[in-house]
Formats: sequence, C-alpha cells, structure tokens
Amino acid sequence: MDIPRVVIAGVRSKVGKTMISIGLMRALINRGYKVQPYKVGPDFIDPSFHYIATGRHSINLDDFMLSKFDLLETFERNFRGADIAVIEGKTGLYDSHNSLDEKGSTASVSKILKSPVIIVADAERINRSISAMLLGYKLFDRDVMLEGVILNRVGNPRHANRVRKSVERLANLKVFGLIPRTSVNMPYRHLGLIPAYERDFEDLLDQLADLIEMNVDVDGIVDLAYKAPEIEEVNENPIFERKNYNLKVGVIRDRSFSFYYQDNIDALANRSKVVVIDSLNDKKLPNVDALYIGGGFPEVFAEELERNRSLRRSIYNFCDEGKPVYAECGGLMFLGESIITRGGEFDMVGFLPIKTRMHVKFQALGYCIYRVIKSNPISKRGDTIVGHEFHYSDVLPLERLEFAYEVKRGKGVDGRHDGILKKNTLANYIHLHVLSYPQMIDRFLRTARRLD
Repeated sequence: MDIPRVVIAGVRSKVGKTMISIGLMRALINRGYKVQPYKVGPDFIDPSFHYIATGRHSINLDDFMLSKFDLLETFERNFRGADIAVIEGKTGLYDSHNSLDEKGSTASVSKILKSPVIIVADAERINRSISAMLLGYKLFDRDVMLEGVILNRVGNPRHANRVRKSVERLANLKVFGLIPRTSVNMPYRHLGLIPAYERDFEDLLDQLADLIEMNVDVDGIVDLAYKAPEIEEVNENPIFERKNYNLKVGVIRDRSFSFYYQDNIDALANRSKVVVIDSLNDKKLPNVDALYIGGGFPEVFAEELERNRSLRRSIYNFCDEGKPVYAECGGLMFLGESIITRGGEFDMVGFLPIKTRMHVKFQALGYCIYRVIKSNPISKRGDTIVGHEFHYSDVLPLERLEFAYEVKRGKGVDGRHDGILKKNTLANYIHLHVLSYPQMIDRFLRTARRLD
C-alpha cells in the first residue's frame, strides 16, 4: 500500500518536535495538501493541535497497547482521503516503556510503518559535538530509516553554517532545516501543552507555518515522504464495521473533557448515535442510553463545573438509575463528591463516594496492565486490559470502594486496584484504546440495550 509519510522524531523531549510538527502540518495545508496527522504514544494534547492545524483528527499509534496488525490498520484506515501523513513522535526517538525493550518507542512504530524519520535536535550552544550525538542515533538501530535532521535553536549565520557542515559531513545526515532561536512560545501547564480546544491558536499556527516555510526544506520533506516504501495492506478491524444497536451514547467532549482516542469515538459512532455534551453549558443530559466521560482538565474548570448544578444533578440521577456510565481519569474526578485544588474545594457530581485531590507533582505516569476481577459495563472477569495513565490527582475514599481491576503494572486508584464500580458506573484512571480491548464497545452497548 502506497502512503506518503514521514515521522518527525526528537532526540529527547522539549527540543521543539511538536512545534515543528504542527508548523509543518499547517504549512502543507497552506500548500493545498490534505494532511493526515498521527501521534506516537498515548497522548491527547498534541493531537488537539494536529486537529486545529489540519482539520483532521489525529490518530494515536502505540505498539505497546496495540498489535502490529492493529497499528497498521488504524494507520491505513484513517489515511483515507488524505495526500500525506505526518507522524509526530514521542519523547526521544528510542525512549520506550522500559530501558531495554523498544516497544512503545517512536523508533519501533517507524519500523512497523516503514517510514522515513527526520529527527529534531537542539543545536543551542553546541557545534561539532552534535554530529557525534546524531551519529549515535543513526547507528543505534540501523533498521530505523533515519534520513535527516532539523536543527532547532541555532544561533547566528556563522553558527548555523558550522553545525550544518558538521552534521552533513561527519554524521552523513541531510539537514532539512535550521531554525533560529525564536520568540514563538508554546503554551504549557502541568500535563504538557494547553489543549488547542481551550483557546484560539490560529495566529500561533500561522506563525509556525511561516517559521517552517522560511527555515525548513518543505519540498525536500515532501519528496522524502513520497519515496517511502509500500507497506502491507491489512483488513479493517471488525470493530469498525457498522452494526446498529439503535442506541444513543452521550459523550462529554468540551474544554473540560477532551481526552479521547478518536478510534474509540469512531467505533461507538459505527454502532450507535453519538451525542456530544458540553459539561460547562448544557443544563441537563439529553435523551441518551449510556454516557462516556473521557479525561481532561476538570480541575482547571472546577469552578465552572460546580456552577452547572443542573447538569451535575442530571448526571447523578442517570448514574443512580443504573444506566451504563464509563469514565476515565478526569471523568472519574468529575463523578466524585468534589475536587480539591490549590484554589479551594469544588463540588462535582457526587455519585462516587470519593474526593480527588490535586498535587504539584504527577501521581502516576506510564503504561498499565490490569486483570479484570469483577465483570463490569465494558470488560469481563478474567480478561486482561492494557492502557495508560497520567494524572496529578489522587483519590480520597469516603467509604469502602468496589473495584473492577487488579493492577499488575501501574498505580490506578490505590496502587493495587483501579476501576471504581457503583451500580453500572465504572470510573478508572486508566485510558483504554478500543484496539487494545475491542470488546469494550459491544459490551458497553449491550449493557445499555439490556437496560433500555
């Protein structure tokens, strides 16, 4: 299968990889290309910028959570109608789920996709030594198609010339761009970038596109992408086949709750009618049969969520009636009694007998492996689920909790368990991708139909 594609990787985090990726995406859009964005790893924030830059939902590619087949499947299925794929890597090129195994790394995903890779390196206050570093990246795994580099934060023209000459001659890597130290500032807070859905970032994206056009060989990157080798064509996963349950599923998707894998939403939409709900402005739940609340930043919007009492009451009643509700991370926080932040304590839905408390340092970060110890609206006892968690909050139980999952890897709620169960509501810190556990969709919908 012929898909023009390129991976934009980094030597490490915070080298400008996201800035360059979204600038390149917008520059290609401005040139008339239909760009399909992708993000390596379990990230929700960078993909929000991809969407704003391209008008297409970014798709997560992660070979720790997904099999090689499923990774290829989602890559190919979501490319339909596009001209070129831009794949933003995660952290450093070879950083993975542990110190030895490549699974979960940008390098591993690039090999599955047989994609050429351009690596971003910080050239500030360095010249010849950068070639030694880049040569190491090139030789570390010769199966990675490392084709070139973009040098970020270069100094004056003399410095730019020296690092270009060094990298091209000593590391034998093509320099696709030399980006000067810039005043363009990317907006950050505790989980990373501020999601693009929260503000108007059009001016920023246009600035980044101009920066790329002025300092990067965009034609050369396009040429490289179009020369990428063919990849194996795989059949579509059956979970994306249309099957009508005649149900409506409410999805709270707004500034507070925006952390969703797009494949999860697409799988639901192929089997039910998805009804989008705004937790800040809608006064009550619409007529739905089930409710899905993703992660996000309820702590940032806690005061506004508290003010929307009528919606909180409507959600409480929905949960109390035994309707199926699935909530992840921020959704878990929202369903509790309150959220405690440095700004105070704010009332939430109040269905789950917990409070959640924000911390300055993250409480958990990484991949999770759980065993299902109690059947629930999305999973069956005895099964194993694999996902990811990243949160700055912890749970303060107000009474004894019933759990669905035993933690084999990760932290969850208390280091041993995750998945708080009450009636047909399941709330957990783990974020699940539908392709890591496809049964979750039909099981969730069958629960709703049984109760209809």
